[in-house]
Amino acid sequence: MGSSLSQKLITAGLSLAAGFVAGKVAELGWKAVTGQAAPQDDDGTASLVSVVAFAAVSAAIAAIAQRGVVNKTNKWFAPVEGAVQVLDQIQNPAIEA
Repeated sequence: MGSSLSQKLITAGLSLAAGFVAGKVAELGWKAVTGQAAPQDDDGTASLVSVVAFAAVSAAIAAIAQRGVVNKTNKWFAPVEGAVQVLDQIQNPAIEA
């Protein structure tokens, strides 16, 4: 059974929020480790290596956060989807010949 629309919407919203938080965590972590503000690709003073390194680190943090959101929403919705399947089977029993 596919994901319901409400599950997809909730997962998308939580993923956006997790991505925002992950970006802030990456910026704060970069500042804590390097002592400098996170490099921006439109900042002419940042080196290419630092921009690429920051992009990789922040993407990894965001991917981990998004995967956690997807796993949690799947766990939250699993009982609901199971109940829908049971109700569907009760309302439309399979006829064996």
